Amino acid sequence: MATDKTSTTTVEVDEADEVKELSPSASKVSTDVLTQLQNVLPTGTFLVFQVLAPLATNNGDCHRVEKVVTGITLFILSAICCFTCFTDSYKAENGTLYYGIVTSTGLWNPNFKHTPIANVRGRIYVGGAGKYKLQFDDFVNAALSVTALATLSLLTAPVTTCFYPNIASSILKTVPLLVGLVVSVVCAFGTNSRHGVGFAVAAPHVDPPATAQGLLKGTSAATPGSNV
Repeated sequence: MATDKTSTTTVEVDEADEVKELSPSASKVSTDVLTQLQNVLPTGTFLVFQVLAPLATNNGDCHRVEKVVTGITLFILSAICCFTCFTDSYKAENGTLYYGIVTSTGLWNPNFKHTPIANVRGRIYVGGAGKYKLQFDDFVNAALSVTALATLSLLTAPVTTCFYPNIASSILKTVPLLVGLVVSVVCAFGTNSRHGVGFAVAAPHVDPPATAQGLLKGTSAATPGSNV
């Protein structure tokens, strides 16, 4: 009877360890998806446009000048949104965080030239195993961000009242939802790891070493057996 109780206790401990090992991974996946979605969706830029839109469109009472000003405002904000998709950050060994522009060779920052950071050639940081090099995903994320910003901005009041007052209400309801759905799906399966200017930075996740997990399991399994 004592042996059966010990075996049951050992199985319960092992199952508890497995649950603890799976929980951080599931949490990390959810955090990564949310972080990627927040990085791609131009929430900050859209809020800025929402503040400027009533001024640019004269609260929807548009003429030629107001339409030109609104178009220029949206173009500038779209350019900023696109530019931030090609930025990233690097944290040096001394704890200093550097923002830069990703290029075909690495992360460009004019301050790198005057720092003793390793793997720096001129003003470009070439370390990171190619992480800071320009990639195809950067162009995809930029296109998604600009598309989302343009869709949300052009299909909200007072812009709709200014440019197309007779637009069907079904378009105003469905098109933003479809664009948001496409962006969300791409973020769920994408590999965006940029943490540039204005991006949300996810907390780093470190899995416990496999050797430590094995020692903990061995200790929990051996302890009840030693009492028999």
